[in-house]
Amino acid sequence: MIKEITASGKTWQEAVEEAKLLLSAGDMDDVKYEILDMGSKGIFGLIGTRPAKVRAWIELPDTQAPRQHGEARPKAERRERPRKENDTPREKSEEKTESTANNGGNRKKRNRQKSKGQGQMPPRDFVAPTEPAVIKEAVIPEAELKMTPYEAEDGEDLAFDFVKEVIANLGLDATVSLFHCEDNSRRIVVAGEAASALIGHHGDTLDALQYLANLASTRKNKNGERNRHRVTIDIEGYRAKREETLRALARRMAAKALRNQRSVMLEPMSPYERRIIHSEIQGIEGVSTNSIGSDNNRKIVIYLTQKAKAEETAEETVDLPVEEAVTEETATAAPEA
Repeated sequence: MIKEITASGKTWQEAVEEAKLLLSAGDMDDVKYEILDMGSKGIFGLIGTRPAKVRAWIELPDTQAPRQHGEARPKAERRERPRKENDTPREKSEEKTESTANNGGNRKKRNRQKSKGQGQMPPRDFVAPTEPAVIKEAVIPEAELKMTPYEAEDGEDLAFDFVKEVIANLGLDATVSLFHCEDNSRRIVVAGEAASALIGHHGDTLDALQYLANLASTRKNKNGERNRHRVTIDIEGYRAKREETLRALARRMAAKALRNQRSVMLEPMSPYERRIIHSEIQGIEGVSTNSIGSDNNRKIVIYLTQKAKAEETAEETVDLPVEEAVTEETATAAPEA
C-alpha cells in the first residue's frame, strides 16, 4: 500500500521534512519525493514570496492477510460501557453534549494561552545558571547614544552604498544618512514616510535589510579595506520606539517573575533585541537572564537569582510575636510626644 501526500515549506528541504512528519516516517524509512515547486523568497520577504511544494510517498506493508474468496469480513470488537440504572438514550445524548462542550472550552483556553506569546514557562529541563549572565557589550540607550555625521564617498562604505541602492531600486522617496557612534558602530538612518514599508512586523524586514548591509560591509571597499564595525539601520526613529517597548517588557516580566517566584520565558527575538533585554534586567535586583534555543528561535529566560530565593525563604521562616507584628493600624498611628 502506497501513502502519498503533498506538503509545502519555506524551502524544499523544509517541505520534505513536513512531508515526513505528515507521513509519520522516521529517518530509516524509505520516503520518496518529487519537487513540484522550488518556491521563491521574494524581495525582503514582502514581494513575490512563494512557498516550495513537494509530493512525497511511502510504501507501507499490509497489516492484514488477504481474505479468501467468500470469507466474511471480521467484525470489529466493540467495548460496551457498563450500563447504569435508568440510563436512557436521552441521558447518553446529554453526556455526549456536555463532554463536547467541555472539550471545546478546553481547546479555546489552550488557544488563548498560545496566543499570549509572552511570559511562558521555560522548558522543564531548563536549569538556572549559578552566576548571573554577563553581557559582553552593553547597549547604550538610544536617547543617550552620541552619533557624529559622516560623509562617505562612493565605494568607501559598502553597507551605506547597499542601502542607498535598495532605496533607489524600490523607488522610495527617502533620504539615507551615515553616522559614526560612540560605541564604535555605524548607524544608517533612513528618513521618509515611504520608507516605513521596510520596517515590517516587529522590525523583521528591517532586521533582514540590516543583516544584508552587514554582509555587504565584509567585502573590501575601493581602498582594499574591510569595515568590521557593526552596522545598525534605523527608519523613522523605529529603533528608539522599539527599545522603549522592550525595556518596559523586561521590567514587567521581571516583576512577574519576582511576584510569582518562578522563571518567565519571552518570545524569540533578534540578537540586538536580546541585548536590550539583558541590559535592562541587569539593573533589576533579584533576577537575571539567560538565552536558550538556537538560530532564529533563541529566547530569553528571566529567572530568580540565588539571593532572591534566599530572601524569599527567610521571609517564610521568620515568625514574629503577636505583640511585635506590624499592622496597618500601628503603621499609621502617630508617635507619642
